[in-house]
Amino acid sequence: MIPAGLPRDPAGAAVGDIVVARAWKYDGQPHWVVPGYYLGNDVHGHWIYQPAGSLVSRPGHGHWADTDAVCLVPRTGYWVGTFYDDPAAEDLRIYLDLSSHIGWRKLARGGWEVNSVDMDLDVIESREHGVFLDDQDEFAEHSAQMAYPQELVAAIEHEAASLLDLVGSGQAPFDDTMTVWFTRGRAAYSDAPSR
Repeated sequence: MIPAGLPRDPAGAAVGDIVVARAWKYDGQPHWVVPGYYLGNDVHGHWIYQPAGSLVSRPGHGHWADTDAVCLVPRTGYWVGTFYDDPAAEDLRIYLDLSSHIGWRKLARGGWEVNSVDMDLDVIESREHGVFLDDQDEFAEHSAQMAYPQELVAAIEHEAASLLDLVGSGQAPFDDTMTVWFTRGRAAYSDAPSR
């Protein structure tokens, strides 16, 4: 069941806390789960380091991450971002999941879980293909199947258009802002994957 009414800020989160990023689909089905380490926050939101070797899983699929990533959970808006900086191993540079119901909660044995509902659309910056919007067909199909509210559909479409512009023009945090967070994460956690 999708957690409801969670706060957008993890009050009391400390650098080094384990963070489980947990995505759902709108109908309540579980989607991707990725562990990481809380790095801190800035004006853009909260940053999580996900080292190479971490388990990335969803029902029916799992794999070990090939590369390091940093995840940004913004304080406002309808998206969660993942950033990559290894062009030799990863064509993607930025992957923004359009999302709703974003919120944080403490885990029972320490650490945090950040939940979101994946709304299908993705804004992607690929080193080979540039910046583009992906999965419009899935968004249209699921909008009908899962009865997305029209207000939410409009908000997601508006956010996607705005993000395309921001990523395409390289505005922060879609410039080199991620570099400092990769540096911090690698210095502390690169030898600490989830396996």
